[in-house]
Amino acid sequence: MFRYITSLFITIVLLSCGQKRNDTSFDKIVFHTSSCFGFCPVYHMEIDKNKNVLLYSQAVYKDNHSFDLDSNKTGYFTGLAIDTTFEKLSSEVAKIGIDTLNFKDVLCCDGSVTTIIIYYNGKRKFLQSMVPPAKARKLISTLYDICETSKVKRTSEKFIIESEKASR
Repeated sequence: MFRYITSLFITIVLLSCGQKRNDTSFDKIVFHTSSCFGFCPVYHMEIDKNKNVLLYSQAVYKDNHSFDLDSNKTGYFTGLAIDTTFEKLSSEVAKIGIDTLNFKDVLCCDGSVTTIIIYYNGKRKFLQSMVPPAKARKLISTLYDICETSKVKRTSEKFIIESEKASR
């Protein structure tokens, strides 16, 4: 019995050593959305590895049927991401494969353009498209969640978030 347990333990250790670990973590993510021919919110957000959020909500509509802006949700905000949402973001960044992730250069027409600038492992990756790939949907959804659910407070101080027109 002792040999069996020892063999099992050694096998588990050897298998876990052979698994590829993805140590991608981020230092900072910049997220921008653009307007569309409709009711798309326009966000400019920066989140760092300490959950600090800078958010400029340029346009957030009261509902999906009117062009009335929600004055409570537009403006400059600072605060922290909610723990569960931040953990979801960290998990998505770790498993999405940032090094190989690419967005098709589609910037026209009537949809919102999504821009993600991610600083990770000493690198900078610029991603921008109106039609991001399907594998980026969870990441983008989580970034929207951070814009919409973070513990932020309105600030009268304006701040600058890295431009979505920044060089690639």
